[in-house]
Amino acid sequence: MFRPRTSRPLILLVDDDPFQAEVASYIAEELDCDFESALSGTEALEKVAQRAPDVVLLDVRMDDLSGYEVCRRIKTLPETADTQVLFVTARTEEEDLLKGFEALANDYLTKPFSARELKARTKNALRTKSLLDTLGARTRFLELQQEITDKLEAEEADTEDKRVTALGPILDRIAQLFGADGVTLHFRRPGRPETRTTLSPTWPGGTPPSYLAALALSEDPRVEKAPRLPGEGRDPAGDWIVVAAPLWVGPELLGTLRIHRHSGLPAAGDSTELEHLVALAGHLARTLHRADLIQALRGQR
Repeated sequence: MFRPRTSRPLILLVDDDPFQAEVASYIAEELDCDFESALSGTEALEKVAQRAPDVVLLDVRMDDLSGYEVCRRIKTLPETADTQVLFVTARTEEEDLLKGFEALANDYLTKPFSARELKARTKNALRTKSLLDTLGARTRFLELQQEITDKLEAEEADTEDKRVTALGPILDRIAQLFGADGVTLHFRRPGRPETRTTLSPTWPGGTPPSYLAALALSEDPRVEKAPRLPGEGRDPAGDWIVVAAPLWVGPELLGTLRIHRHSGLPAAGDSTELEHLVALAGHLARTLHRADLIQALRGQR
């Protein structure tokens, strides 16, 4: 996702040694990270399921599940595959280290270790995790662009109504990519004044917010609070934040793509969300325009 993080990175220590926990928690605070600890492999997997950590410091020897098995389970789940796992072990034989890497561990520390070494290796793991998150988001962004092109220019979407039907799942994918509660597209055909609104099918509670009826085309990219309708009270669940990007084809404004979520306004300069939404809106505008041209050419055959 391209939105700013709402929490600090998380470091999880899996070890029953209280001294290791004290050192790791101190280093986590120095690195501006949240910290949790688990005393067993089973407890570690439960905590991973509750909140995916960025880095796991994992002891090999545990009473229930071995560190190798815990690592393997973490690394083979799609949602935690990029989690950086560092074995913390007193076993330095080549065979033991190979077993760790075969379980998909990213690095290891040998007990006893210095706090400086733990901090350096953990910091490097956090940097790697951040780079993988950015790369993954960028890959999903490019895949979504290709999906937009494939679905809207397909022969099966040879009419405006069929393209609108195809847009619903695409808007849901946009919501997932940006971590939004919903997405809307206000769109009009070139040279025509009337607009058409398409909504992503999935919204919290199953119902989109009522303020959508007050939205129209917007020329400028912006992040703002949603408008409040006359006589409407404050939403007890919190403010809706709207991020809007225009759909331009040459000098003509064809529409506006918006993502909607319950949250506070992001800190200035703290996210690339708006610029990525603008890029996606530009791609969507060009694709819809090409789809109109393709439809016209097919009609002339």
